Amino acid sequence: MKRIDLTGKRFGRLVVVGFSGQASNGNALWQCQCDCGKTMVTEGYRLRHGLTSSCGCYRAERMRHVFAQQQKSVSAGAHQPGAKNHSGVVGVSFDRQTGKWNARLFYRGKLILNKRFEDFEAAVAARKRAEKKCDAS
Repeated sequence: MKRIDLTGKRFGRLVVVGFSGQASNGNALWQCQCDCGKTMVTEGYRLRHGLTSSCGCYRAERMRHVFAQQQKSVSAGAHQPGAKNHSGVVGVSFDRQTGKWNARLFYRGKLILNKRFEDFEAAVAARKRAEKKCDAS
């Protein structure tokens, strides 16, 4: 099968700088330069299908933004769940893969709580304890 030359093409924040070999599954690997300055190697398939569009810097930026927004709402005392939160409790979500409830809390840019629980009530209680601990400091 003929390889599609992606050299010089842009995919999101990545610009392909050259061919880098072949993955074990047969897909072509490409060396990419990210707009942030980092370089990385990824499969051409992932680039062409929009599965990879940065070195990971976009996700990190996005998470910093989400955490900053969360901190603003926590500081304002508004513990409102986000639009994608189906548990009804901020920082508590259900993981379908493990069948467990996750409780998370970021405070001042640090991960304070990141635990899994068998039941919803235990996850909510852990989240509330972590919030009280942050309020006390």
